[in-house]
Amino acid sequence: MPVVSLLALSAGRAAAGDPAPAPQAVAVLERDLPRLVEMFQGDWDNADHIGFAAELGFPDDTPPIRRHLTIRRVEAPGLGPIVLRLDEYRNNDSADLGRQRLYAFAVDPAKMAIRMDVLTPPGEDRLDPDADHSGLTRAAMRFNPGCETLWRRNADQFVGWIEDGACRVRSQGGAGPELTIGAEIALSADQLWMTETARDGRGRNAFPDQPEAPVQYRRATAFTCWIAVPRQAPQEGWFHARDLAIHDQGGEAWVTTDEATPRTYGFRMRNVRWPTGLNADALTLYVHDQRDAPAISYAWASPDATRIGINLRTLQGSCSR
Repeated sequence: MPVVSLLALSAGRAAAGDPAPAPQAVAVLERDLPRLVEMFQGDWDNADHIGFAAELGFPDDTPPIRRHLTIRRVEAPGLGPIVLRLDEYRNNDSADLGRQRLYAFAVDPAKMAIRMDVLTPPGEDRLDPDADHSGLTRAAMRFNPGCETLWRRNADQFVGWIEDGACRVRSQGGAGPELTIGAEIALSADQLWMTETARDGRGRNAFPDQPEAPVQYRRATAFTCWIAVPRQAPQEGWFHARDLAIHDQGGEAWVTTDEATPRTYGFRMRNVRWPTGLNADALTLYVHDQRDAPAISYAWASPDATRIGINLRTLQGSCSR
């Protein structure tokens, strides 16, 4: 996990409540804001979190949900001068779009923190991938006062939180009971840990089937691959596929050969970081001949390697950072 502890988060909340912050503190926040926005952007995935669920102590019946986040800056002056867009994809499926959020950032001197307003498209509306955000207005978005995320820098990281008891929303699109929402976030250069809670009127977890534990995202780094497969007799030569996009947090790339009886192969890549034991972390490339089946082989390299390759005679390929 990023170095930040819950004690640091508590300290951040306490500091945010201090009245009349010193002018130089506001200047620090103004300097930190661009760095926070830069660090937050990118592709994030919790594939390692899924792969090591048992080692992390998750019960078999409540494993973490696979999530991939894409966070990028958009021009939406009607929402604020600095706006990021979040798209969440579930179950490693680019068609399974979950949450969409727009985050508007500003320095808040009263809170002595960087404030991130969380804006949501109304109803069941979805923003197109290439949507023009310039015409969006706050009046057209859903926004719950009190649900802002506050941020402060902690050493080389940022910590974020929702103030205790401030965020109250009604579930089931406004027709259900009132819930109190909480959040604690730790953001470093390559890790994003997010703990979100929802409590009912008695203080109980409103979603008991979802453990109140941080979702552990890691920054996904893009690679480009090629795969070559010798064609089956009586055909000759090799089938080649190039410029295959993949990332190192559970990304996948699949090809189907051009043979009379086509075959399908896939690469999956993980930059494995072991949470327990003495095994060395490794950039790992898995070879599959079926989707949702164990790998038929794999290769590994140093976590910071710029290239990784494999040759099984029946298939060969390589991926470059």
